[in-house]
Amino acid sequence: MFVSAGFLAARYGVHDEIAQFFADREPPANNLYWHEKLMYLRPEPGYLFIPVMVDMLHRVGIDRKIILGDDYINLMEAIGHIAAKEEALQITHAEAVEGCILLVKHNHKNESYYNAVVDYLRGGNNNFIASLTTPFKALHRGDIFLFSPCVLDFNDEQARKIVEYWFAVISSFLLLDDADDLEVDKNTGDENAFLQSGLDKDGIERIKQLLTHNLNTLKPINKPLATTIDANFVKMAELPHIKQYLN
Repeated sequence: MFVSAGFLAARYGVHDEIAQFFADREPPANNLYWHEKLMYLRPEPGYLFIPVMVDMLHRVGIDRKIILGDDYINLMEAIGHIAAKEEALQITHAEAVEGCILLVKHNHKNESYYNAVVDYLRGGNNNFIASLTTPFKALHRGDIFLFSPCVLDFNDEQARKIVEYWFAVISSFLLLDDADDLEVDKNTGDENAFLQSGLDKDGIERIKQLLTHNLNTLKPINKPLATTIDANFVKMAELPHIKQYLN
């Protein structure tokens, strides 16, 4: 399915210029994240989050020309390649993190943000990020993309907003993905937030609380995005393999 600029703008609130940039962009060569992909964007969480999060960076005050420039886009795509290598089990998570550090250690703009991301992704707690995480490890399987803003110039207040919005967006997208894949992941043992919840009353309540938190975080800054996520979760709740746990 082709993801158009109009679709991104109407459904996800992405600024027209940002939406058009990604709708027109060609998949980068020799990049495992886009391996054998004919289009840059696909209607899947792992691709939709890209224009959505770039739009979020603009909404926290970073100039569109900078976030659509080569420094940021090329870095984000390079991180995607590393993420795909980890998913394909070609490298470990620790190796993926160290690979990302090599990409930004000499050209990051906000020292405290860079140090926080490094500490967090190395499993430390001496950072502001750990306190903002979700209750489910499965919803943090794309967190190495937190390295991508390192080449941008922003203050510490903006840094906190970037991380808050990242977790709200990506955990919502991945929850929807995990709902679709629940039965498959039961058999394969792949990470899944619903399975990690225990699928009991308390676990389902934690998922509902997370969704409420995410919508409350996103609605003030991007109402179309929050509305789309909310509508998708209403549809998700009617899936037979999900509905049985909600009653």
